[in-house]
Amino acid sequence: MKPQDLLLGIVVMLVWGLNFALGKVAMAEFSPMMLIGLRYLLTAILLIPFLRWRGIKFLHIFGLSVTLGVLHFAFMFTGLKGTDASLAAIAAQIQVPFAVILAVIFFRERPSRRQILGIAIAFVGVAMLAGAPRTSGSLFNLGLVIVAALLWGLAHIQVKWMGTINPFVLNAWMSVLAAPMILGSSLFFEDGQWDSLQTAGIAGWGGVVYMAVGVTIFGYGIWYRILQKYDVSQTMPLTILAPLVGAASGIIFLGESMDLFQIAGAALTVVGVGAVTTGRAAPPPNVEAEAKG
Repeated sequence: MKPQDLLLGIVVMLVWGLNFALGKVAMAEFSPMMLIGLRYLLTAILLIPFLRWRGIKFLHIFGLSVTLGVLHFAFMFTGLKGTDASLAAIAAQIQVPFAVILAVIFFRERPSRRQILGIAIAFVGVAMLAGAPRTSGSLFNLGLVIVAALLWGLAHIQVKWMGTINPFVLNAWMSVLAAPMILGSSLFFEDGQWDSLQTAGIAGWGGVVYMAVGVTIFGYGIWYRILQKYDVSQTMPLTILAPLVGAASGIIFLGESMDLFQIAGAALTVVGVGAVTTGRAAPPPNVEAEAKG
């Protein structure tokens, strides 16, 4: 990987990792679903020039907007509000083993032994995080984060079904479709939206801008371009940085802490996910014959 691309990849992981702490700060002024809805609304406005119909698999994008844009982020940020950002950042990485398991089910991919071992280690690590005495008060919210990770794995499958698409076009349509759905969900499940709009300060609006511009437009725009240039084996190890940055940001900026049991669970989770991302899955059996048939 070229040094400039490696540096850009590291910057993207820093941006994504910091999103856990900054998102938690922003939720002091906006409710979780309203925050995400405003993020998508701003993203949609900024990416209007990329809206186009030609070559768009609209039903696929609509399905992805429901799974990833609404359900994933609704569960993730609702869970994040009620648990430590450091714990959520680590637990959310179970999305990688979930994605591999779902690829086995839907695409008949065959994970390597290293990946299978990594999946087992990661699940043990998350179980330790959930079972730690200090986690008992936020266990339900940590569970929401884990459900969000499963939904991310399902979204990964949907993206693979979709095929190649310009990331800015995808993000533009995702934002246009997801914004009204999740803002409507906020009106139904949450309250105090109007007061939030009137009283929110730099923490709330700064979080909206950071998520729209930094996480979505910059982060995904750069990351998709890197994925198109390099093999998965070269890019996926970089993703381990995001949970480490997320955990560190919660500890440094929010004053969170972990006991030894939680640290051990976090370490196992990161090691397990690292094994999954650096292991190569074998192709599904008879894939060439099926393609010809």
